[in-house]
Amino acid sequence: MSQSLQVFSRLILLLFVCLLCKQSSAEPLAKKSAKTSDGWSQQESAETDIVIMTKQLVLHPTAEPQPAMKYRLIPSSFDAIPGNASLYYLKAAGFFEQQGSRHSLSEFFSNAAKQAEAEGKTRDETRPHVWLSTPPEDLPIDDVKTYLKFTSFQVEFLREAASRRHFDLNRNLKLIDDDMFGYLLPEIQNFRELARNQSLRCRVAIAEGRVDDAIEILGQQFAMARHIGSDDFLVSGLVGNSIASMAWNDALYLLQHAQTPNLYWAFAAMPTPLIDMEQAFDVEHEFMHLQLKLLSEIDETPRSEGYWQDFIDRLLPELRSLEVDFNLPTGDPVAIRATIEKFILDAYPSAKAYLIDEQKLKPEQVEKYPTEQVVLLAMVRFLDRWRDEYYKWTLLPYWQIRTNPAFVEIEKRMQTEAQAAGLFAKPFQSWSPSFSVAAKNAQAGCERNIAMLRTIEAIRMYAAAHDSELPPSLNALDVPAAVDPFIGRLLHYERKDDHAVLKGFPVPGMQHQLILRIAK
Repeated sequence: MSQSLQVFSRLILLLFVCLLCKQSSAEPLAKKSAKTSDGWSQQESAETDIVIMTKQLVLHPTAEPQPAMKYRLIPSSFDAIPGNASLYYLKAAGFFEQQGSRHSLSEFFSNAAKQAEAEGKTRDETRPHVWLSTPPEDLPIDDVKTYLKFTSFQVEFLREAASRRHFDLNRNLKLIDDDMFGYLLPEIQNFRELARNQSLRCRVAIAEGRVDDAIEILGQQFAMARHIGSDDFLVSGLVGNSIASMAWNDALYLLQHAQTPNLYWAFAAMPTPLIDMEQAFDVEHEFMHLQLKLLSEIDETPRSEGYWQDFIDRLLPELRSLEVDFNLPTGDPVAIRATIEKFILDAYPSAKAYLIDEQKLKPEQVEKYPTEQVVLLAMVRFLDRWRDEYYKWTLLPYWQIRTNPAFVEIEKRMQTEAQAAGLFAKPFQSWSPSFSVAAKNAQAGCERNIAMLRTIEAIRMYAAAHDSELPPSLNALDVPAAVDPFIGRLLHYERKDDHAVLKGFPVPGMQHQLILRIAK
């Protein structure tokens, strides 16, 4: 990869933050409707920021299997095999001696590109990309199976990976001396390609009526999402959520197949949350300290001016990815050193006031510190305060933070305090750990999708016991409906004449709804 996947994805996460609270309950005055790929229709409001994605599902009444736990999508803690799944994913990605497959795939993609150019099509309209948004019944099965033969070696590796208990790429971030902001994650991008192939395998199995095979592959997709999402970086969590989203779309097709057993308890048995990003949240919390490891030396211990002069010389190499934030010139060490010294001198008055007025340090204590220590200590105190202001919200369920005023206005409050603090806080105004909260939103979206799948299966179970009727409400179900993690309550459900509407809370700017009918 020529640039950092992580840096790009952090920008995407920031976009999520900007959109997070743009919600409205007003009815739109005008709408635009369009058909999209993968069986979804899109309805865009001209008045609000909400885009409604709708999919029609025809369900077959199906009681729970006997025994009830006959099907598991992800192995239980008892059945999971001790070991690291990452090795098998790396093997499946072709990192080891798969030159023949690489050559065949390269030739396939080259021919597809030539055909697309001749037909005036875009990349997304060419094979295999277009197959990823094609319903199982419309797939050119023979062509898809020919394509999947190129990567047939993946099948056993992915089965082994899904059965393993944990996922660890042994990054040892505490020991890395390199640039954290430039840390490359090429393997994570390759795992996304694995997921696309798995989606095609699942859809082919559905089209051919191999329901048990489709269930097994679906479980492998969710296991892959969970494994990769547990990596050290939030971008890996995003990729995990993306893989889970592919699996969700495939599951919506599978649940419509007449021979699909009821998977209510299989979905209920899945880990909550499926994408556990605790490690990534913790890394994000420490990210600036991992980038600037010397920050750990900045405290209230009195040190000489000579010490801090040497400290700045040692700190300068660690600033290589933060030149823009610190407005540093490039390429001239003398000019960089002069810029830092001027910055410290100019920032001293506001830094001193911050330590005394906001941090409550004794004035006589601050007066004894060298100028460099005062400014650096104020910077670290400001950084640590605001990283915790963001991080603390990741510890709570999303429905508890979504509308909390302290959370909704957090970015605005940070910028206001930074402006009031003065020059020493300026370097961090263009950086904030708000990505953690955005990732929390993506995590909740994944849980909402699984809640919809579980509720669909509860509805199929109800229909099997009530003469193929849809339930009048979710409270009437024979087993509990799942909770929407965005609001902490049941999903929205409305029974109509011959169908029902199931939908989740709209965030951010998008709402998914399913039109459910019972097959007659």
